[in-house]
Amino acid sequence: MTSTADHAAAAIMKCPTCNSEHHAKTDVFGNRKGIAGDFDVREIFGVKVTCPICLEECSEVVALPCGHLLCKADYRRMGGLVKSFQNPVEGSDDSDNDVIVHIQSAGQKSVNGTYRRHDGEMNRYTSMGRYNGNDVEFFIELRVKNGKKMWYLSCETGNPSEPPIEFYRAKVNERCAYPSRVRWEAATLCGTFPSPRASVSHFGREAV
Repeated sequence: MTSTADHAAAAIMKCPTCNSEHHAKTDVFGNRKGIAGDFDVREIFGVKVTCPICLEECSEVVALPCGHLLCKADYRRMGGLVKSFQNPVEGSDDSDNDVIVHIQSAGQKSVNGTYRRHDGEMNRYTSMGRYNGNDVEFFIELRVKNGKKMWYLSCETGNPSEPPIEFYRAKVNERCAYPSRVRWEAATLCGTFPSPRASVSHFGREAV
């Protein structure tokens, strides 16, 4: 039997329902039912959740990037990490902290996944993954080049002396503070066709 340590070392996890792979540090969405301010994935998906591993109804739920649900305890036993989502303070600069960007259908499959706003940075969203066999941080970042504001989808090389690898870019939508309703295109030859599709979710806000 494979141990939790083996799963963590591999850094790649598989959904027990559809066998889709994702990185163990990928942002997944977890909550405890009944705590004020926590979003409830059961309400989002409109279902009662029975964990496919322990076959019990869950009080704490994790939603995987593929959309399948399981209990938080079993997800952690598989070696997965769950990040909590805090409510933004009304009127503060952190009002978009709950924005999560979903990147899908990119020809460069390594960039596909969920990106959450990076701590303390307004215009940077990050996700953990693998590229060329290495664990790397992928990020969506706003930059100004030649007087134009663009979103860039890139990853770190692991070598601080080397620039990030750029895959895709998109012109900033001035009506939105995050990369929503933008058209992505290849930034370099690493950004293989087709270009990604992006969607945005808002989690962690207290229901009104």
